[in-house]
Amino acid sequence: MPFVFDQTEVEWPDDESDPPPPRANQFVYLPPPEFGGVREPVHFTLDIPPEPPVPGPVMPAIKQPSLWDRLWGRRLPTAQVTPAVKAAAEAWAAREVFTRQRLIAITVPALRELGVQRLYCRYDGGNDEGFAWLDSATLHDGTRVDADALAQRLTEQRFLDRLAAGGVMNRIDSTSERDQIASFVRDWMCTEWATLLLGRGYGTGEYVMYGAFVVDLDACSVVDDPRADPVTSNIEIAR
Repeated sequence: MPFVFDQTEVEWPDDESDPPPPRANQFVYLPPPEFGGVREPVHFTLDIPPEPPVPGPVMPAIKQPSLWDRLWGRRLPTAQVTPAVKAAAEAWAAREVFTRQRLIAITVPALRELGVQRLYCRYDGGNDEGFAWLDSATLHDGTRVDADALAQRLTEQRFLDRLAAGGVMNRIDSTSERDQIASFVRDWMCTEWATLLLGRGYGTGEYVMYGAFVVDLDACSVVDDPRADPVTSNIEIAR
């Protein structure tokens, strides 16, 4: 799935400065199951599940230490996972699925109307966060357009009206419609497909990574590119 450089064995300089960035040939490609993702191709649908309710706030149950706990210096868990906490976590997970499906169900038909057949998205990250962005879109006639050109076409299509009507995005009066669509196309759209492919929390761990994947709008599938070039936006690779 991603090309990964493991940082667990990196020796950090004595002056606490950052070590030099890794070279491209130091990254190792990991297939999806080995990284924690799913087996390819990942298929998605345009079906929107019923909207789950928003879970209310739940306070974790805190167990107070007993006298003997304090005397013996026993360390207790700061919180216990109660059935209510577990149910709230499951409810939030269901809302994440609903939000992603709603976005996909609105976005894919709009892209198809513009003649888009495939999207090529890149991703990178590591340590604290993962990122994904659109590199290009390929039309049925073979024409490739970049993210800015695609955002312009979607703006002319009044795509923001669909996103707002579907509850995916709220209009921002201080930001132009073109800029809102550009932000959606460059980042948010690909992030949802990256999560399908790589799993939640991709890019978080003691490593840095990069990669790319293809979204086929006809087959409704996502497939990683095992030959992706080392093109990054948020990590540094030595040349």
